[in-house]
Amino acid sequence: MYELMVILKPLLPDDVRKSIHKNIVKTIQDMGGDVKDVDVWGKRYLAYNIKGHNEGYYIVYQYDLPSNQVEEFARQLGLKQEVIRFLVTVVEHASEIKKNIKKKEMDI
Repeated sequence: MYELMVILKPLLPDDVRKSIHKNIVKTIQDMGGDVKDVDVWGKRYLAYNIKGHNEGYYIVYQYDLPSNQVEEFARQLGLKQEVIRFLVTVVEHASEIKKNIKKKEMDI
């Protein structure tokens, strides 16, 4: 299982954010993966300016994806202009991490 944290530009309209979210989910599914969980953190201040922004809109995905597709998926994310920064990590004990976490769901 993998975890993806995406930081989007903070001033994007809701419909654009939802479109990006749907596109990320569709890309994972088209590559033979499955999105297990989505956690929307919302707008947060950044520790330092990234591409001229001091805030970002955070979304965290947990998903399964064939290991030979992870690099291509990361490449496609890097091409999106609305994404300020992203990080893909391997989650080893996913069932233990999700306990007692309160999260905000994204309306689609």
